[in-house]
Amino acid sequence: MISHDDIRQLQRYPSGHDSFILSLYLNVDQSDAANLNRGFETRVDGLFRRVAEDQNSHEESKQNFETECRRVRQFLKDYVPKGKALVVFSDSRHDFWWQRDLQVELPTGLRWSAKPWVRPLLEVVEEHDRFGVVLIDKQHARILAVDAAGMEQQAEILSDVPNKHATTGTDHIWSQGQMDRDHTNHVQSHAKRVADELAAVIDRMKLNRIVIGGPVEATSIFTGTLPKRIQQIIIGTITAPVDASDDRIITELRAVQEKAEQEDEAKIVDAMITAAMKGERAVLGVSDTLGAVQQGRVYRLVIARDFHVEGKECDSCRVLVTDAAEKCSFCSGKLEPAPDLINRASHRVLDMGGKVQLVSGEAAVKLAEAGIGAVLRF
Repeated sequence: MISHDDIRQLQRYPSGHDSFILSLYLNVDQSDAANLNRGFETRVDGLFRRVAEDQNSHEESKQNFETECRRVRQFLKDYVPKGKALVVFSDSRHDFWWQRDLQVELPTGLRWSAKPWVRPLLEVVEEHDRFGVVLIDKQHARILAVDAAGMEQQAEILSDVPNKHATTGTDHIWSQGQMDRDHTNHVQSHAKRVADELAAVIDRMKLNRIVIGGPVEATSIFTGTLPKRIQQIIIGTITAPVDASDDRIITELRAVQEKAEQEDEAKIVDAMITAAMKGERAVLGVSDTLGAVQQGRVYRLVIARDFHVEGKECDSCRVLVTDAAEKCSFCSGKLEPAPDLINRASHRVLDMGGKVQLVSGEAAVKLAEAGIGAVLRF
């Protein structure tokens, strides 16, 4: 499982003037013909050569890069793909290795830089934020946690629920009514057990979205037993039964998740634009947003998914700017090129405990003119 906490830990990875880390995103999807017969290893070797050729650094850095390349090659030699993409961060000088298999597609890419290149991973986490799934019928339930790394079962609940149909007997009418009531009570008791277990999973995993699946009667009874705090985070329902395959569950979840995320993103952008227009706690555009980042005021950085802009970073005070000047207007330090300006701004916000929201669809259209904005702490 991958969370925003994982992103923050990667962002806090210590970096120094001569410290570099290798960041690799690799498409290993075995349904892609290019990856058959371990074609992804050949692609990685090509990336290593191109990055090595592009380096203008001193000899020690080149040697360190070759060390990391050998380390990754050795790992890939015995690696068996377990998903559609592989993410690796490697720094052997500090004995650091981080890897995850993802169940979503990612374009292949490599960077050799002072900080982990986390933006592609952040985009995945934002697009496939962890959420809970409850599949329930009248006597059986499964609680799952789903994110970009896949799906993991967190709990399974089985209850002994008697059949509600009576057999023949002298008191058949009374017996039938009694058995119906007994059956209903057991079903409700089962739903309550599942609700209690779900509450524990939500609290333990800090889930803020839930999807419910199963027969309509069972899901209706179950929803009615949930406390309001959980009812408020239900984002949709699916028809998959308790014993559905992972592929069916993922397929049905995709439409529910995309719809909920697009609605949330549009609300965030609308609220931010409105606040910025009123001169309240929000800003729009690169210049004002970078200024807020520098001042430590950003609570949530909001970026249109395809937005890109180059800029500069002061080698003394580390301010980020889009100026064409050669000297920093704050400290007169030297301004160095920052082609990944938005990525660096995102790092700053995460380092300060803020959030980074990448938006697409309708939300990105609304943000198109500014490209970027921020909701402020103060």
